[in-house]
Amino acid sequence: MCPQRGAMLIINLRLHIPMALAYRHPVQADLDLITSIMNRSRRETAYHRDLTSAEVNTETFEDPDYDPNGTWLAFDGTKAVAYGIGVVEKGRIEAGLDDGCIEIDVLPEERGHGAEEELMARAAAYLRSRGVAGATARIEQTEEWKTSLHLRFGFKNVRRFYRLARRGDAPIPSRTMPEGIEVTHKMLREMSDDDVAAFTEVLNDTFSGHFSFAPEPVWRWVKWRDACEDPWMISLAIDHSGIVGVCVVEDSRSYNAERGVSTGWIEFLGVRKRLRGRGIGTAMLVDGMRWLQGLGSDTIFIGVDAENEKALGLYESVGFKVENESRAYHLDL
Repeated sequence: MCPQRGAMLIINLRLHIPMALAYRHPVQADLDLITSIMNRSRRETAYHRDLTSAEVNTETFEDPDYDPNGTWLAFDGTKAVAYGIGVVEKGRIEAGLDDGCIEIDVLPEERGHGAEEELMARAAAYLRSRGVAGATARIEQTEEWKTSLHLRFGFKNVRRFYRLARRGDAPIPSRTMPEGIEVTHKMLREMSDDDVAAFTEVLNDTFSGHFSFAPEPVWRWVKWRDACEDPWMISLAIDHSGIVGVCVVEDSRSYNAERGVSTGWIEFLGVRKRLRGRGIGTAMLVDGMRWLQGLGSDTIFIGVDAENEKALGLYESVGFKVENESRAYHLDL
């Protein structure tokens, strides 16, 4: 070996200059690889908890909208370093939302070597091949590398979403449910398919008209019920006509075990439009908060569209404060 070539080899080893990256479509046997890349890529976000392979499976290989031709794994030699996906959801198309979603995950130590750019280019090309007019992405405030990537490809910030927290064990204010409304509680994992269908219909009704919302199919909630390991409690407000409000609460046991904390989430809160303004939503929110506090949670999280001033005011009135934000991005294709 000539001295110059030997010196270059030493420099390359020290700088960890990668081999040319290889790309291929994943198969079911790659599920653990995909899960590992997702988790390692997202741990820098403020509220991430590691996903299980079963949970990732519901979002990929078991999802009817999943197309292996729109997904790639990137390899540096034999090491899987990145995962990218472009998805066109049938439900969004049927709802008149002519777009697809792009998600890119890269191991932190492998960023800047070209994988994220190549995966983004491939995912965008895939969505164009499906004939949709736009690409969407949701990015946490702390994911600076991902924000920079999307901006370089021409994505525009179109919406902000706040993450709020109520910290401490201060008493939760009392709120009374209006006369004629009763509240029942069911654990998601114990609900039948018909039960899931009933509360999904109410969620879809209450969130219709919200920014970029498309109705969630029942099968997606059924698969999540079967895969998720954390306890989810569903509060249902019921009057003579049936279910009129829903509050979905998560006891974040996996996240708590990872971080050594005691937290929970108000995941969804909705009331049918014709019954809003009567205090049902406030009473259901307080009910969910008390359930979490009864389990020992000293911190409760909730998310909200930054432009939904009414909901933001409600959350702040019971002690929540804005701590973080995520942003929605859009790219015209």
